[in-house]
This record gives sequence, structure tokens and C-alpha cells, in this order.
Amino acid sequence: MTYQQSYEQWKSALAGSEYEAELLAMAADGDTLQDSFYKEMEFGTAGMRGIIGLGRNRMNVFTVRRATQALANNILKNGDPEAGVAIAYDTRRNSDLFARETAGVLCQNGIHVFMYDTPHSVPQLSFTILELKTTAGVVITASHNPPEYNGYKVYGEDGGQCPVADSDRITEYISRIDDMFHIDSMPLDEAERTGLLTYIGDKLDEIYFKKVEDLCLIPDIVKQQADTLNIVYTPLHGTGNIPVRRVLKDLGYKNIHVVPLQEYPDPAFPTVKAPNPEERQCFDLAMALANQKNADLILATDPDSDRLGVAVRDDSNDFTILSGNEIGCLLMDYVLFQKQPSFTGDEFVVKSIVSTDLADVIAAHYGVKLRSVFTGFKFIAEQIKLSEQTGKGKFLFGYEESYGFLQGTFVRDKDAVQAAMMVAEAACWYASKGITLYQAVIAMYEKYGWFEELVVSKTLYGKEGIEKIQNAVKALRAGYPARIGSFDVLAVRDYLKQERTDMRTGDKTPIPMEKSNVLYFELDGARFIIRPSGTEPKLKSYLSASSADKSEAKYLLGKLKEDAVALIEKLTD
Repeated sequence: MTYQQSYEQWKSALAGSEYEAELLAMAADGDTLQDSFYKEMEFGTAGMRGIIGLGRNRMNVFTVRRATQALANNILKNGDPEAGVAIAYDTRRNSDLFARETAGVLCQNGIHVFMYDTPHSVPQLSFTILELKTTAGVVITASHNPPEYNGYKVYGEDGGQCPVADSDRITEYISRIDDMFHIDSMPLDEAERTGLLTYIGDKLDEIYFKKVEDLCLIPDIVKQQADTLNIVYTPLHGTGNIPVRRVLKDLGYKNIHVVPLQEYPDPAFPTVKAPNPEERQCFDLAMALANQKNADLILATDPDSDRLGVAVRDDSNDFTILSGNEIGCLLMDYVLFQKQPSFTGDEFVVKSIVSTDLADVIAAHYGVKLRSVFTGFKFIAEQIKLSEQTGKGKFLFGYEESYGFLQGTFVRDKDAVQAAMMVAEAACWYASKGITLYQAVIAMYEKYGWFEELVVSKTLYGKEGIEKIQNAVKALRAGYPARIGSFDVLAVRDYLKQERTDMRTGDKTPIPMEKSNVLYFELDGARFIIRPSGTEPKLKSYLSASSADKSEAKYLLGKLKEDAVALIEKLTD
């Protein structure tokens, strides 16, 4: 079906409805019309994510109902409908509407729903699935994307994002639904009256807060230092406002200043271009308040509160924003140091393959196994589940360079509430030793080596853009380059082919991981990883260089950036 045919189908189906005027107005913008209707919205392992609007490639009540009916079909066939589904939503536009639509369709299918009636974070949804032992979960969120986006994330009974087998089945069920305009939905008052819908109260929040607070490794030192630590926090208009502040307050932190203009929910996110704590602009208002309050530390969470950004004062008393790798390695080093006396030899930590190799060095220093997984926190959650099923391995910490961190296994996704508590705790520990967090980061590099990282992304919108992204990786795979700019390629790890090729000898060795569209180039003194984003129209590349000398590591990364940008431009021209 062409996009024009799809558009006419929608226009006919919704004639005379509240959506008619919006559909008619879309005809004046050819590019938007094509992008809205040229394909079905994809349902991947992270569910759906896209721009809010009408069309089969947009987030709207019809695509949400269809995805939910497919989820219901999968649960009725392969899950446990009596165990039910937990639902949460963030502060984005239409999040509450899409959550109610999800609940109505599930209840119509006889599936019990447990739903929050106020915005809640992703980690709280993951916790709820495990606590209530539901068969699945759904959270309506687009995480850190710009305000025009929303999303639909599905979780499995283990509290982690939807397993590949389930997402494939849901995709298949979606493809069988020919008419998305007449999917039955039960009114929520009827669902509540008949016992199919249960609204979740405050009790689970209190259990979650207690479990997070119990992760504190040095409560006595926190009590000693909490009064002196001066923190500025911004929830960036999102769901972290209540849980982050509550946990820090319970642990004794009294000097917490929340950025007023970013404190309360606002789906327009008017103070930022995108509510992404990876971006420096998100710290502008927080830094101004921190200088006014003479704060030591800035914490920032995204709208669904699964990502944490951190800024610390450097030796010049200016604020330095830590990278996701720096936060992850700082916390990993801290957790392993504190827990080292109780090690039995079966402990492990987890990181994504695109995260810094500094984590490998830290794990080796403590004699702890490090497991590398694909990008996506569901793969870290799978390692926790595997250790529980086999009785082998004790999970201590997991992280992704994209600002996702986890210590406690009662959540199976990245948790910015846990991470905020851990960063504040680490600040107290180092303060008790007369060291700032910035100095702790520098000491970490001096101890383990200097690792410089950078993510280079190219965004390409629309049908043509998606094709260019896919073709760029295909071109690299078709003939591995012997050099990337000034760097010799020593080996290539092709995770789609599941093999590593030694470029000097031609020898090939298997990679014992699932297939993924990722290419990993081992370079002389550096590495270059490239993959299409699974949630955004981006070609993402991860650059890394290391050396015992800081200046040398920075120089190598600078050269690699030049070479990588040139290569990406050539591939997407």
C-alpha cells in the first residue's frame, strides 16, 4: 500500500469524526503526509516510539489500540492473563490518554490491569511487575526524546523490556489486524466495577522507596556527611521529582534545591530543546541555581526517570558535566570497593559493548567478572535473570554509556532514582576522605588509565533518511575497510554475522551472542563502533581511544573523530 492509499484509507475511516479536520489539513504538507503514512510504526524490542499524530507511522490512539490488542493476543496465547498487566505513564503529551486506551483494550480481552493513576517512572513500573508478579507491563513514555514524541514500551514478567521472542510475536499479531479503527475497548469505570481494573495506590511506592534506600552501602557516613552536601536537582518536568527527592530526604540530605522552572510536569518541556540529561543545555538553569546556592553537585533525570545526568565542581570551582561512562565507572569502582570484603568469587558486573573499556579494567582490578551485552538495558536485565535461573553469578552493578545505571535487582531497567542516591552516597564517601567527586574521577583515570570517548550521531529523517542509515552499515559490511582514516583496522567484530575477523590473518572466530546490526572495528590504539539506532532515526557511532597519558588519549580521540565524521558523511551522502 502506498502512503497516498493509506492516507485515503484513514480519511475514509475517520470521516465525520473528531479527527477529520486534522487529516484534511495534513494534505498540505507532503513530507509530513508521506512520513506519517508510508509505513507501519515498527514494534521492536523496546516497543514503539514516534511522533504524536495521525497516521500508521505515528503515535495515536489507533496505533496504541492495535499494539495493545496484539499484546493481549500474545498474553492470551503465551502468557498468564490472570496475572494481569501493570501500566504506568510519564508526563508527556497524551501519556495518560494512551495509558487509559491500553487499559481499556486489555480489560476488554479479560486481562486484569493494575494501573497507576498519576505519572510514574520507568523503574517503578519495572519494580511493580516484579512485586505484583504480573505477566507483563506497559509504560507510556518516549524517554528523553523531544516533546513531539511519545512511546509504548512493553515489559516481560521478569520486569525487563520485552524479550525478542515476545516482541516478534506481538509484531506478527499486529500484522494480522487489518482494521485498527474498530478495536473494542472497555470503559474504565466498567472495568473497575467488574474487578478487571485495579488502580495502584501509594503502598507500592513506599515499598519501592524502602528498597532503594536499603541499597545505601555506608549509611553511617551518609548520616555524617548528608548535612554538608549541597545538591541541586532537576527532574526536567518529569516523573523523578517525587521519588528522587523522597529517597534523598529519607536518607538525611537536607540541602536539596530543585530548579523551580523544571520542577513540575509540562509536556511541552519549555525550558529545554529536549529533556535529555546527556545534553549540556539541560544543565543551564541548574547551574545558575547551583552557583546561587553554592551547591557541590547537580543531578538531572529525564521525564521517565531512567537516565541520570551529573555535574560536579572541578578544581577551578566551575561545573563539569560527567559523561555516562564517567558516572558508570565512578559508581562501579565505588560499589566494588565497598563490597569487596564480602566477595565470594562469583560476582559479576555488566556493561553494553559500546561502553568504555575502562569498566573492563576496573572489574579486572577487583577480580570481578564483566559481562558485555548489546545496547539496550533489557540485555543487562537478561543477565540478572540468567544468574537467578542458573544459580551462578551474583549481580553487583550494570550500566550503559547512555546514562543508565542499576545496582538493585528489584528493578530490571535503568533506574535514575537508584543512581541519584548512589552518586550522592559516593559524594559523601569521598567527602569523608577530603576528596571531591571531580577529584575522584581524575584519580580513577590516573589509577586505571585515560579513556576518552565520544558518540557521533547523524540524524536523517523520513523514508529516505532511514534507507540511508541502513545502507551505510550495509556498505561497511560488504567490504570491511583496512583503515579508518589514519587508523589501521586490526579486527572487525560483525555482530550480525556473529563473527570476528582478524584483518591481518583473515582468521574468523565466532561471537557467542545473538545477532545484532552492529559493526565493531578494533583499531590501533582506539575503537570505532557503528550501528543504526533502534529508537531514533540516527546512525550512531561510538569512538574510543586510550593511553596511559591523558594528552595522548585526547589527541587520538580527536583524530578518530575527524576520520569517523568523514566516513559517516561519505556513507550517507
